[in-house]
Amino acid sequence: MKQTLFAMVAASALAASAAGTSTPVGFTDDMDAALKSAKDSGRLVYACFSGSDWCGWCKKLDKEVLSKTNFVDSVANDYVLVYIDSPSNKGLLSEKAQKANPKLVEKYAIRGFPTALVLDADGKEVARTGYRRGGADKYARHLKSLKKNGAEIKRLRDEIDKLEHRVEALENEE
Repeated sequence: MKQTLFAMVAASALAASAAGTSTPVGFTDDMDAALKSAKDSGRLVYACFSGSDWCGWCKKLDKEVLSKTNFVDSVANDYVLVYIDSPSNKGLLSEKAQKANPKLVEKYAIRGFPTALVLDADGKEVARTGYRRGGADKYARHLKSLKKNGAEIKRLRDEIDKLEHRVEALENEE
C-alpha cells in the first residue's frame, strides 16, 4: 500500500512537471493528496512555499536542493514532498494549485519565501524552516533532524501557545 501511494504521488508530480508547471520532479502540488499519502504511509509532509519565478532565495533553494535527485531520494522514506508555489506567472501552476495555493499561504501564515513547513498527517505544523546553505545532502540531514526532533518541537510550540494565551488573558483581565 505504501509503495502504491508513493507511486501515485510521484506520478502526479511527474505529470505536473511534464505539463510545464513549476513543481519539481518528485514533488506534488496537491496538499490534500500529500496529506492523505502521509496519513496512509506514516510519513510527515515537507511543504515548500515558493515564489519560483521571482524569489531569488527560492531559485537558489530549487537549484541547490529541491531539483537534486539525491535530495528527493534521501528524504522520500520520511516525507511526502509538496510544492506550494506563488509565482508571478500563474501559468506555471496547475488549475487546482492556482485556486488552492493562496489559501494555503494564508492558512499557514506564510510571510516570506521560501518557507518550508514540516507538517504531520493532519496538516498541523511540526517545524518551520527555509533556505539553508550547504546543498542537498546537508538539507536532507536537516530534515531528518526535524523529523527526529519534531515531537519535542511541536510540544514546545504548543506550550508556548498556551503561555501566550495565558499572558493575553492576564493582560486583558479587568
